Amino acid sequence: MSVPKYDELFSPTLEILHRLKGTANIDEIESEIIGLLNLSDIDVNTIHRGNVTKLRYNLAWARNYLKRYGLLENPIRRIWNLSDDGWKTKTVNKEKVKSEVRADKQEIEEEILDDTQKDIIESDEDTKNEDLYKGDSLYPYKVKDGIDIVSEDPHSVFELLRKLDQKKLIIDPDFQRKLVWTIEQKSKFIESILLRIPLPPMYVNQDKIGQYIIIDGLQRTTTLHSFVNNNFKLSFLKALPYLNDHKFEDLDVKSQTMIEDKKLLLYVIKPTVPINMVYDIFNRINTGGTPLTRQEIRNCIFIGRSTKLVKELSEQIYFKDAIGYGISPKRMKDREAVLRYISFRKFSYKTYKNDMDEFLGNSMKSINAMNDNEVFEIRKDFERVMEKTFILFGEKNFRLPTAYSIGRVNIAILESISNFFSNTTDEYLNIYQTKILENYDKLLKDPVYIDAVRFSTGDKKRVFNRFEIVDKYLGSI
Repeated sequence: MSVPKYDELFSPTLEILHRLKGTANIDEIESEIIGLLNLSDIDVNTIHRGNVTKLRYNLAWARNYLKRYGLLENPIRRIWNLSDDGWKTKTVNKEKVKSEVRADKQEIEEEILDDTQKDIIESDEDTKNEDLYKGDSLYPYKVKDGIDIVSEDPHSVFELLRKLDQKKLIIDPDFQRKLVWTIEQKSKFIESILLRIPLPPMYVNQDKIGQYIIIDGLQRTTTLHSFVNNNFKLSFLKALPYLNDHKFEDLDVKSQTMIEDKKLLLYVIKPTVPINMVYDIFNRINTGGTPLTRQEIRNCIFIGRSTKLVKELSEQIYFKDAIGYGISPKRMKDREAVLRYISFRKFSYKTYKNDMDEFLGNSMKSINAMNDNEVFEIRKDFERVMEKTFILFGEKNFRLPTAYSIGRVNIAILESISNFFSNTTDEYLNIYQTKILENYDKLLKDPVYIDAVRFSTGDKKRVFNRFEIVDKYLGSI
């Protein structure tokens, strides 16, 4: 289907807000709409103007029409709620809505500007200047002679699926979660096997206990597992149309055997490979078409207590309030922000050695080894800090202001300000609240601090500068 028109989004928007218990931000609404209407990548990514997609633009119009019709409320920027009448309404007649809502187009355009403008951090590209190392490289490393990077490990489909069932092959459901194959794509993949067409290799990352974590090949693996377990019928086949509407159990024994015996080449990335090289390998081999963010890669490599914790904390309302919904969950940048705070809080900026990726990776390893009490303390500290900073700084919290706006969230500001609050008693914060507010404004004008949070924030000198300058402004009152 094509991108839905704004009036075709009236009822779906209401349905989604009912599903989400009456309130959601615009990213959550859009994400759910994509799933509800089964929109294609083309539908989702078609540009309206600038960085704004047609879908996002039309959804903004739909929400504003429903607001004027009395079914939605917009109490906070980018947050939409069902009104009392909205709770009673799950579908509307679009022609009736349009006939009863008399709104000036320019007035609506001005209102939806806030909803559609690009001031939300979503991917690594949005923080490129902050993330760059010296030499303009995101992943600096030197390849040592003779290093064992990748080995070959052929598997039959039967062997691969047995390993998956035995949990020796790990699939992270969050990894490439947006890249889900359609029934037609799944069917054509199975057809390729039956036609004996060579398949591209799959890549897995091997951890220290021998488990394989899929890097590239997730959709092929889940498709094979689903088909062999009779979870879908073949459809849209053109080379072998007589197999349409067949499940695995409906195939003849020869075809079943051909699928189970099909050889798949697995390239295994060894656990001894340096983490920065692993990041580079992920992006070189990723066939999904969209470069992975570093946190998406970490989320695949360090599956365990750490991935669950940063996901959990990033989804808390007190965190979303603290960042003013200014970091999108789409590409896990919100989880990276949580991880950076936890890492500097637990392991101190004074232990930092000039490599952010290594620092965060080691942090996730350490969290995976923590006990329940240690994780509980992290949760408790994180909630306190997010709530305290939001109460004090409000909509300016963690933002780097511009001459025209409050600016967008800056992760380096978040980690350095939050670290100060974590180390400071409630009594101090209450007594010196007014002075802290005054000095916070001065802090955001300090040229050394601005440099430390705007450019190459993984540079050791800048890391030390921003933490020490925050203590100087806010801790010496």
